[in-house]
Amino acid sequence: MEQGKSKYSYRDTGLTPHMEDYIEAIVMLSETNRVVRVKDIAAKLNIKMPSVSAALAKLKEMDLIDYEKYGYVELTEKGQELAGRVLKRHNCLIDFFSSVLQVDRETADCEACKVEHDLAPDTCSQIHKFLDFFKEEESAGNEWVARLKKALK
Repeated sequence: MEQGKSKYSYRDTGLTPHMEDYIEAIVMLSETNRVVRVKDIAAKLNIKMPSVSAALAKLKEMDLIDYEKYGYVELTEKGQELAGRVLKRHNCLIDFFSSVLQVDRETADCEACKVEHDLAPDTCSQIHKFLDFFKEEESAGNEWVARLKKALK
């Protein structure tokens, strides 16, 4: 962890929700594909390729990706850092929805996509703190956790 940064630190990316979606799609695709292409991003986000190309041009202007027309898409170091922030928030929400609220993982993933861009960084930090507290309490076998899970079934 970077010096001076808490694991609960969530900072605004400065990107629009749509730009965050592109960054998130690129990083997720790069984890499973050898290379990331415009058509892969379009398929993942369920949008048309010209829209992806326009967004990629903006992301390139912002120095978040390396991309040449008809080429592969790669995140720059700055893009990787922002992608990490977006994914951290997304994964925290999935974990909260599935672990605490007992929502199935697939639904939790969809719900995280819907709300992740609208939460303030401080709210994400508080959710993360609660999630850690919940997991500690669950590991300790505290009764209230079992009662909560039963109530949410």
